[in-house]
Amino acid sequence: FAFLFYFFSVGEEIEMTPMVFAKGLADSGYWGDKYFGRIVIEDGDVGEGYLRKACRAKVIYGLEPMFESGKTCIIKVRNLITFGTKNENTLIEKNYDITIQECKIQNTTREYCKIFAAEARVIPDFGQVPEIIPLNLIYRPANNIPYATIEEDLAGHFEKYCTKDRGGTLQMKNTSETDQKCCTFQHWVYQWTNGNFLVTVLEGVGWKITNVGIATKSKGYQGLKESCFPALLDQFTSIHLCNQYCEMLGLKSLKSIDTSQQSTKSKGSKSPSMGRKSGSAQSSPQMQKKGLASPQGTRKGGTSPKTSRKSSETAGAQPAIKHKTVEVPRSVRMR
Repeated sequence: FAFLFYFFSVGEEIEMTPMVFAKGLADSGYWGDKYFGRIVIEDGDVGEGYLRKACRAKVIYGLEPMFESGKTCIIKVRNLITFGTKNENTLIEKNYDITIQECKIQNTTREYCKIFAAEARVIPDFGQVPEIIPLNLIYRPANNIPYATIEEDLAGHFEKYCTKDRGGTLQMKNTSETDQKCCTFQHWVYQWTNGNFLVTVLEGVGWKITNVGIATKSKGYQGLKESCFPALLDQFTSIHLCNQYCEMLGLKSLKSIDTSQQSTKSKGSKSPSMGRKSGSAQSSPQMQKKGLASPQGTRKGGTSPKTSRKSSETAGAQPAIKHKTVEVPRSVRMR
């Protein structure tokens, strides 16, 4: 009896929704099946950084097969939601919008990385390529910051392969094989999208990448509303140094590309090494929000905690629980 009481009462209930690209970049992505589970926070002080606050949690039940019971995962919240108005509803709405964009950015870039990996695999001696891990949306009804992201817990030494400092300057390392291939991936995506999309931040452990940052040339490109930083794309063309992996993929030197001519080209993207066309920019697959909706829909009671409680519905609207405060816990540092 004591074990069952602990099993049902410890931790907090969450609703998790993955973003799905059934046709790769040919569609804009959509919200997949919903998972209803329970987690418990194990470490509220994970990593460092100034953009996100992160904590480590253990899955109790309900998130299989993405996260098996007993496994740890990382929950992240953007740190910038506390700025601006003090109105509670406005802060929760901002928390929702920022989290949706975080999922869209990392999962869209993950789709680019899959195509990059497919092209690299056909090149003899190219070797291993980076893998961007998926980022899932969670709703925490009992938390004063209800929307966050959840991802795989990467074990090992955390590295920053490509970053952007607080002043907006791109920083790239070019020492290890992973460093060089991340730089090549930046070059590849930039050329694939005809200079409209740039990956600015790639961090992670070994070949597994997270904390993705991007910049677009125009506002709303591929539904990414808050990522328009054309100056960063111009900066990239002036500081990027091609390496052997850029040459193996047949990428053109950015020094010789006239960026003003690229803006007049067709909006359809071409593969820099295979000349394939990709889908045009799609709108963001954000969920409809009525009264700051939960992305999950109504939870049904009486379900066994030992089974994954997935819903086959699409991301429906449901009012989120209101909270008195929207403050980021001070004990949690950013990753």
